[in-house]
Order: sequence, then structure tokens, then C-alpha cells
Amino acid sequence: MKIRTDFPDLMNRLEEKYPTTTEQDREEAITYAVTQYLKLTHEDTYDIQNLVFMDWIRRACFELLDRKYVLGVAGGVKQYSENGYQFTLDGTEISNALAFEIAKVGFPK
Repeated sequence: MKIRTDFPDLMNRLEEKYPTTTEQDREEAITYAVTQYLKLTHEDTYDIQNLVFMDWIRRACFELLDRKYVLGVAGGVKQYSENGYQFTLDGTEISNALAFEIAKVGFPK
């Protein structure tokens, strides 16, 4: 996987949206998103020309980095409450809703 050459626009967008992240943080988010996509689709490779793929990867990266840098939580946290502020997550790194979008596309090969 060549993150810097395959996803330069996404790397720039993530840097713009999450300025406190490092380049390594952004690369790891993209790598994780691509890996999850490939697992969920049962594919061996990805196509950066596929707009559905690129959109899914972008949104997965936003979810991953939002949880860590906006909400301040790591994966696995399901519920958090402090000083009247609370939120509930589904306990996964990416939301089930995002993962289930792939299941609607078709059946595993």
C-alpha cells in the first residue's frame, strides 16, 4: 500500500481538518480504513479511481480521527459521561452504520 502516492488529497484534507495529527497518524488512519474496507468487501486490492471506495475511506478516516482527536477516546469505548456531557459509541473503531454500507453493495465473493 502506497499511502502517500495513492491518497495525497486525503492526506492533505486530514491534515487540514485535524491539524494536531502527525503524518504518521494520518497514514495509520488511511491504512486502517483501507484494511477494513478490504476485509468487509473480501477484496484483495483497492481501486483509487472508484469514487465509492474513496468516499468510504474518507468517511472512515474522519470517524477514526474524530474519535481520537475530537472526542478524545480510543477504540472500544462504548459510553462516556463526565460533568453532564455524555456520548455513546458502538464500541468499534468505525461505526456499524459505515461498515454496513459495504454489506449493501453485494455478497462476498
